[in-house]
Amino acid sequence: MAYAISKIKRRLVDAVNKACGQKIADVVDLTVPPNPEMGDFSFACFNLAKKKKTNPAQIAAELASKIKPDATLKEIKAVGPYLNFSLQPKKLAQGVLTEVKESYGQINLGKKKKVIVEYACPNVNKAFHIGHLRNIVTGESIIRLLENCGYKVIRVNYQGDVGMHIAKSVWGILQAEPEFIKIKKESLAKRIAFLGKAYAAGARAYEENKQAEAEINELNRRLYAQDPAIMPVWKIARQWSLQYFEAIYRRVRSRFNYYFFESEVAARGVEIVKKNLAKGIFKTSEGAVIFSGGEHGLHVRVFINSQGFPTYEAKDLALAENWFKKIKPSLAIHVVGKEQTEYFKVVFKALEYTLPPSKGKERHVAYGWVHLRGGKMSSRLGNVVTGEDLLSVVSGEIKKLSKTSAVKNKPKLVEEITLAAVKYAMLKGGVEKDIAFDMEESVSLSGNSGPYLLYTYARIKSIIKKAKKLKSKKTPQDKPTGQAKKQSDFIVRDDEKQLLLKLALFPEITQAAAEKYDPSIIAKYLFELAQSFNDYYHRVPVLKAPETEREFRLALINAIVLVLKKGVELLGFETVERM
Repeated sequence: MAYAISKIKRRLVDAVNKACGQKIADVVDLTVPPNPEMGDFSFACFNLAKKKKTNPAQIAAELASKIKPDATLKEIKAVGPYLNFSLQPKKLAQGVLTEVKESYGQINLGKKKKVIVEYACPNVNKAFHIGHLRNIVTGESIIRLLENCGYKVIRVNYQGDVGMHIAKSVWGILQAEPEFIKIKKESLAKRIAFLGKAYAAGARAYEENKQAEAEINELNRRLYAQDPAIMPVWKIARQWSLQYFEAIYRRVRSRFNYYFFESEVAARGVEIVKKNLAKGIFKTSEGAVIFSGGEHGLHVRVFINSQGFPTYEAKDLALAENWFKKIKPSLAIHVVGKEQTEYFKVVFKALEYTLPPSKGKERHVAYGWVHLRGGKMSSRLGNVVTGEDLLSVVSGEIKKLSKTSAVKNKPKLVEEITLAAVKYAMLKGGVEKDIAFDMEESVSLSGNSGPYLLYTYARIKSIIKKAKKLKSKKTPQDKPTGQAKKQSDFIVRDDEKQLLLKLALFPEITQAAAEKYDPSIIAKYLFELAQSFNDYYHRVPVLKAPETEREFRLALINAIVLVLKKGVELLGFETVERM
């Protein structure tokens, strides 16, 4: 659908083109001035002046004299080389408040095209660390942004359940077999802690003990061969890990359509590489099979190692083949750490040869590292800070900071605020940037945080609830928001106009965030909207205003609360009615 902002911008562009006598402007050429006093939208005349070989300020002045105010345009001014437009406030209110509903901000950009998003992807038998938490939070938000833009998203989780890390883990389990037998009867948490210790023991022994190294290498071979003598141990440990991961997925509100495992694609990966070795796509080198990336401006990567085992690269070839045959996506997105950027460049190039239909349909969305600001955090699994550790500590901080028993005594409410704090902190800085998780900032009710957004939402809902109790004749619940601004005997304040403009831009914000795979665009927008509302409410009475102004202001804040709700849902958490 065409939102009010699109129609307004098209009107401005048409006015510029008509004044020029030719098509020289498009919607993308319009910008928002840094100062509201300069206008609502700006058009820079530099390119036009260059074409006409004249002064841009002169061009702006000429255009301003030719464009006249109308029902949409209140004022047109030339300010140096810029043509600035000011909109009619009531016309803006009419367009925006009428269309703000629960579905506001949805765009049919994707037209139901299938998009795979691979995310989460923790390795079996290892902890779900804070990096995995950032991964799943980022992937979940990207999925919601794409779905909001009309794409049919297939959620995929690809997990490592074979390879050296599994061999080290199984070796550690076998070294502690009596404990392994006893721990089977204990809680899942204790079983997972045991697996963590087993992996740590195996990893340490592999580095420090030559005999252990040889034993682990042999275990790796037997696991790839699915030796029935050790597969029962592998299956039990694998099942414990998957149960542990599922509990985390539920807690952070993520789900998956498909689960893929390295053990399922390893053999096919070897077949694909060997088949294409004969075609010259891959080469042998020192007993291994490589892809010579140097020929494409990339680096060399091993696809089958000297022991004959497939590497991650070979498995990814088989994984892609599975996806493009089974799901047939128009795009496959891999949400994986930025340290794997060069890896994916090589794999995608190799796929162009082994799986031509995938060309141009693979994308790596790289995310940055997570650090903890202000010192170390204790962990149940030794030196690894898990996602659960972080959620638990944040939850504890929220309970301590809560002044009302309404929060303290409601675990569900504490959990919602916890998820808001963690997810927002993970998303607000930009996907590729490293972040330093700041506990104090993340739980703040007055700063750039998830709880601040929830607080603002709850505050507005409280105002609307009070308005209903006052039995106002025209509350937003009694009639559509669009009816309030039909009144003509009040003046829309400048700060109200800025709020309306902010609301009007929301569909463009959701589209930009989806196109750039960057939830931080939504986070920044919501924080600015919440700040603008709180500043406005501090200065302007709503419930005690004269009736006409009161009804308009209630309609305005009702629109704000709908956009806040939609926005935080796109970030992956939920609003709360009170805090």
